[in-house]
Amino acid sequence: MTRSDGVDYLRRIVRQRIDSEGLRPFSLRTGIPLGQLRSLLRGRAARSTTLELIASVLGLEFYIGPARPDPSGPPALPAEIAQALDLPRSASVADAVGAIDKDAMASRLRERIGRVQELMARAAAAAASIRGAAAGADPPGREPPGWDVALIPFAPDVRLAAGTGETVFEESAEVSIAVATGALASWARPERLTCVRAAGGSMEPTVRDGDLVAVDAGRTDPLDGQVFAVRTDTGLVVKRLRQIHGRWLLASDNPAHAPRPVAPDDRILGQVAWCGPPAAR
Repeated sequence: MTRSDGVDYLRRIVRQRIDSEGLRPFSLRTGIPLGQLRSLLRGRAARSTTLELIASVLGLEFYIGPARPDPSGPPALPAEIAQALDLPRSASVADAVGAIDKDAMASRLRERIGRVQELMARAAAAAASIRGAAAGADPPGREPPGWDVALIPFAPDVRLAAGTGETVFEESAEVSIAVATGALASWARPERLTCVRAAGGSMEPTVRDGDLVAVDAGRTDPLDGQVFAVRTDTGLVVKRLRQIHGRWLLASDNPAHAPRPVAPDDRILGQVAWCGPPAAR
């Protein structure tokens, strides 16, 4: 598979599948982490193991080598066995043994990650149901409307892209945060959200040190009195924007921290749509 045609063809096929199914449903169905899919679609360099995994899930042949195997070489596997192991049709018995050894641990890891995400989704749904029942909003046994679950990618690191200076959320390929959509701001778009970890106590009691913060990257226009994630020369901060006499300030909810003017290099990354966990409040 060459960069000029093979990877581009694979990227085009993946994009078509995602357009028809949706990014997260496709990730959950195939077991391919969100981070690996996004990296492929954005044209970033990918490991051969990543390309091989995606190609095998899509039923495509993945080939790297100077030449095709000689027809007089070892016999190929029966088509049924090759398909069961997600191997190319031309695979040999030795290929099957190697694939079993190599993929056994990866398969178990994908299965466990899927179970963890399923448990997180169930826990969030159960919490939403309990909250609605306690408020008397719905009959027993019926899930409150608007409390289905959104799986939001978690970004442990935020960096600047080389050359362009664009802010990049380094989303984890294994971790997503399950949040009931009823807990999100009414304007939030789940597909645009990314979770980051807040640090420091300048926004207490609204946002506490260590809280998870869901940021809607599609809302970057400043709004007076609203909370935003902002990249400054000291790093990522969560602040409330205030406009006083035509000037924008980065204000803290904690009165012990004084506001400061928005600097020319400060950049709004998105509006805060949710922060948690609520149990810590």
